[in-house]
Amino acid sequence: MKKIFISAMMLCATSLPQLSFAWGADGHQTVGAIADQLLSGTKAGAQVKALLGDNTLEKMAVWGDCVKGISPEKDYAYTSAGRYPECAPFENPAGIAAMADYVRRNNTNCNPAFDEENCHKQYHYADVALQHDHYKTGYVGTSDHDVVNAIRAAALVLQGKPQPKPFAFKDKQEALALLTHYVGDIHQPLHVGSVFLNAEGKIINPDEGEYDRGSNTVGGNALQCPCGNLHSLWDDLPQQFKRGRMNEALTKKARTLNVAKAPLEQLPALWADDAVSDAKKLFAGTQFSKSTPNQRGNSWSIALPLEYEKTMVSMKEDALVRAGAHLAQILQTVWPE
Repeated sequence: MKKIFISAMMLCATSLPQLSFAWGADGHQTVGAIADQLLSGTKAGAQVKALLGDNTLEKMAVWGDCVKGISPEKDYAYTSAGRYPECAPFENPAGIAAMADYVRRNNTNCNPAFDEENCHKQYHYADVALQHDHYKTGYVGTSDHDVVNAIRAAALVLQGKPQPKPFAFKDKQEALALLTHYVGDIHQPLHVGSVFLNAEGKIINPDEGEYDRGSNTVGGNALQCPCGNLHSLWDDLPQQFKRGRMNEALTKKARTLNVAKAPLEQLPALWADDAVSDAKKLFAGTQFSKSTPNQRGNSWSIALPLEYEKTMVSMKEDALVRAGAHLAQILQTVWPE
């Protein structure tokens, strides 16, 4: 056990998360950059250009997180000015008004429970138990407004079709920015797969018997390691991927990826299945402490296996490649040649 905790501490020194965004801004922008390249010269690429103008999928990929800077409790004021450089292009009167308008429409429209986040924040993830091999709306940790259904809704708007409730996406431009972000999110394993633990730190299946809300580790956010929490550890990119340093190499891999063929409405669930499979792998060999109650629920300590960083780097590279290829795929399905 001592060696496992030492390994976790070494991870912190090399992979300390800098942002709370899924994948970090670098990760989301990498996904957008890959898709930008794959769509170059295509009808879908032209449609993206028509909607975004001088912006690109790479630049707009972070908008879905930048809107979290809008504070409903402060009369929808923007409270993150200057905090995240990648959000700077939206930090002007028109940009802030657009973000506030989006949050107003998507704040309480899903009737969140007392212990749930604002609705638009719930659009970014699902929490499917590791006992399942596939995503299915109806499992504990899923909803009609989770990341799978958010991708479907945004794609419908892009197709000029009605979107299902509770989503309230204003137009195709807004839907495109959000779709770009959500496709990045769904490829971060802990945005779909989650482990559920009892008070003794034993893994349980929340879909068997009566569900205890306190057993949800919320995608690893309630799992503490010496570097913070497991979710943040997986959000961060390895240093060699940051600032677009490997975008060209990742795009080359994405061009050769054999993407699954399926109707558009089925694609997000297939990608969620892959994320659940990845989540099973990232929890392999981990150990958990007894729970510690806190104001937000329960938390547990997690011990990581030796050489865990190698596992993360390999899985993150693969996930980024798939995310970029899948973003291009769904947009080409919306706008076929």
